[in-house]
Amino acid sequence: MAEEKIPQQVEDTDVREHDISAQEAFIHSCIDGVLNVNDIADLTVLAPAEVFASLERLVSLKVVEWVAPKASSAPPQTELVEDVDIDGALQERVIQAFRRSDRLNHYELLGVAMDAERGEIRDAYFALSKVFHPDAYYGKHLGSFKPKMETVFRKVTDAYEAVGRTKKREAYDRYLKQSIAVSATEKQMGRVEERAAAMSRALTKAPVAERQAQPVVATAAVRDWQPSAAPSKATPSVVPGTPEYDRMQRKRELLERKLGGRSQQPARRGRPVRSMPAPTAKVGQKTALRDLTRSLKQTAVLTGGVDRAEHHMETARVAEADGDLAAAATALRMAIALDSTSNDLQQEYQRVNANLRVQLVDIHRQQAKYEEENALWSAASISWAKVAEAAPDDATAPRHAAAALMAAGGDLRKARDFALRSLELAPDSLEARLLLARIYIGAGMDASAAKELDEAAKLDPGHEMVKNLRKQLAG
Repeated sequence: MAEEKIPQQVEDTDVREHDISAQEAFIHSCIDGVLNVNDIADLTVLAPAEVFASLERLVSLKVVEWVAPKASSAPPQTELVEDVDIDGALQERVIQAFRRSDRLNHYELLGVAMDAERGEIRDAYFALSKVFHPDAYYGKHLGSFKPKMETVFRKVTDAYEAVGRTKKREAYDRYLKQSIAVSATEKQMGRVEERAAAMSRALTKAPVAERQAQPVVATAAVRDWQPSAAPSKATPSVVPGTPEYDRMQRKRELLERKLGGRSQQPARRGRPVRSMPAPTAKVGQKTALRDLTRSLKQTAVLTGGVDRAEHHMETARVAEADGDLAAAATALRMAIALDSTSNDLQQEYQRVNANLRVQLVDIHRQQAKYEEENALWSAASISWAKVAEAAPDDATAPRHAAAALMAAGGDLRKARDFALRSLELAPDSLEARLLLARIYIGAGMDASAAKELDEAAKLDPGHEMVKNLRKQLAG
């Protein structure tokens, strides 16, 4: 799937210095680096193809640029300069491989494609072994690079074991495809929340009085400039004779009655509904863009906005019928951004979103079990944490999250919190008591560990691990 492109205003440019239409100026005012073409179309009651054409015109004037959706990035890490017996290029390779090893799947670690032949996987593994196996540098001073190389080599070996054998590879491929799908769904849901919030901000910028203003209309002047191809999934203009056309006509008549004669001409049923406003004069060079938010945005609220919401609702119904709950929840969330007053819409979103969460938690639980079975402890701790968050009454999920964190050498404070949460849900759990005792021992909190072992002994006085942990504390 092609990467989504988002319009963004170019810094240190003044759109008023260009000869543009009021429609282009209004679309420019909607650009915030978050909303995409379809979102701006929803706000302006224009077809996506028309919005895209105006955006391309603004891009040609260098006041707008296309960007990818914003993503958070971690601050750059720095490494201490060491006097070691390996050259700078190898040092950099080890550092980068060590940093990325937790984020890469097995195929990426080995540097092969998912459909690579078994021989290609084997060759890749042995080539990496020559680079990262510390024994390849016998007698050389490696300093802090030695444990990094050992970590990378161990993970590369685990990757080879998982995909170098047919049955294990089949299981891993199922796991990986599921992981990619879930990650894409979660990313999509996060992105739609950002878009919905941006649309809500855009719809509430103008005061209520401006919501009853007349449409700002665009120039009819013919330009030499030609836009590039619009997105293939453009929403068609409203066609006379269709149910949507009739709804738009009724809404327009209702709006004119609400405005109490503001409109100079009565509505006529034979009059076609425009998919974009009628032409008017250009915005002159260096002329203030006055009242550009009036009515094109607000008419969307009073007339077209609800229809746009209905369009998203229909998309949601189709997606749910196809079993795509993520797409259904996304469409309903965008509908709410355009029509936040509908209780029925809110309830429908809550229902679909609840079903989606159940679906996702089941997948995360499956993922976590696979990760545990294959000693992928860091990944397992994340998956179990997601299960614990989505299923707050599940006592086993936080216990598994705590155990995975401890096995991964992770944050013992977080592990303790998960174990305590498990105990709150299941106070008579011997497994949770023993796990919490182990966490306290690992943290050097012997008194707390002894207390938990006393509680565990009440549940099972002869348990072997209780005896062993007490011996560990004693000596």
